[in-house]
Order: sequence, then structure tokens, then C-alpha cells
Amino acid sequence: MPGIALDTVAVFQQRVATFSPSYIADWDVWLATAAQARPARLGKILRKWQACRPNTMRRDSAAEMHEAPYLDDLLALAAPHVAVLSTFDLADPSVLENPSTITALGSLWSVFEQLSYQGRARGGIAGSVGISKAVMLVTDGRVGPAFDNEVRTALGLGKIGNPSEWHSALRIASHDIQAFHRATGVAFAAAKPRGFETLENGRVYDMALGPR
Repeated sequence: MPGIALDTVAVFQQRVATFSPSYIADWDVWLATAAQARPARLGKILRKWQACRPNTMRRDSAAEMHEAPYLDDLLALAAPHVAVLSTFDLADPSVLENPSTITALGSLWSVFEQLSYQGRARGGIAGSVGISKAVMLVTDGRVGPAFDNEVRTALGLGKIGNPSEWHSALRIASHDIQAFHRATGVAFAAAKPRGFETLENGRVYDMALGPR
């Protein structure tokens, strides 16, 4: 099932413009959050987004609610891999064939599996929903979409259980963008509706397929 491949530019823009206002507000707050405040903010947003349910998610170190690692630690571990992805562009399929990109994505999967630490799902660790939401946040929207049920359904994907399947899902999303470009003659970045032009492509694609 296509995501945006069959959309006109107008339909695509309407999708993005009608994305959940609550999620848009959360995103704006995240982008405005200073680096030192990001561990606590990451936790607050991901809990609101129910990213790790039914498992218990880690907190920042100031909360002192569990043993290390804390969200501060996970962000520190993620930082060098996020840096590798500083030029990641979902609209450029070649980036997903880059070995350094593939390695960085795999490393981020390993880091953010630790988002949760106890619970009945997956032995307590986070799954692809929580991982992909966290990565979309820490890359400021470059690496998206977040593969929740709505996005997977739109793309005809099943559950994602490992880094290789996540990488394959990102490739499918990138190819969907290319199909949209071919059909409309308009590049993805140029098709963004007014007011959303500065957002990264991964984030905008997530908005097109995500909750209304």
C-alpha cells in the first residue's frame, strides 16, 4: 500500500497541515529545548506519546527513580551516531546505502532499546515504535518517520523487530518519496506546505502518514 506515492501535491500538503496539533506542539517544544534540558524533555514527550508501552520507561538522572543508565546516559551514547547522521535526508535514497549510515542506525537501535527497562513486552526493552520515535527526536526530524501502527499500516509494513528491518522500512519510505516526486514532478522538499518548510524531511513525511 502506498504512503504518499499516489498523492497530488495538494493532497500531500493537506495531510501534513492536518497532522495532530498536539504532536506539532510537542515538536515545537522539543526543537526549542536547550541541550542540558533535553534528557528530561525527551522522557516527557516519549511518555506522552506512549512510546514504550506497556514497559516502564527510563527517566533522566535528576528524577532518581531507577538505577543507571538514565536518559542523560542514552543521549550521550547516541551523540556520536547522531553526528554521523547530520546530513541524513530521507528524500535521498543513496544515503541509506551508505555503510556509515547503516552502522549509525544500528548503533542507535542498540542505544534506544534501553529506553525501557522493565515490563511484559520484549523482556522489558523498547521496541521499534519507541526507538524510531526517539531517533526522530534526537536527530531533530532527519531520521523519520516513527514507525507506529498508523505509519506501518500506511506503508503496508508488519512489525519491525531489528535494525535490519528498520533500515528496510526507511528504504521503503524513501522510495515512496521518490515515487511521489516522479508522479508529481515536484521534489519532496518543495512540496511542503507553507509554515512547514524548515522542518526536516523525515519529520514532514511522518506528519503526512501520522495521526490526525
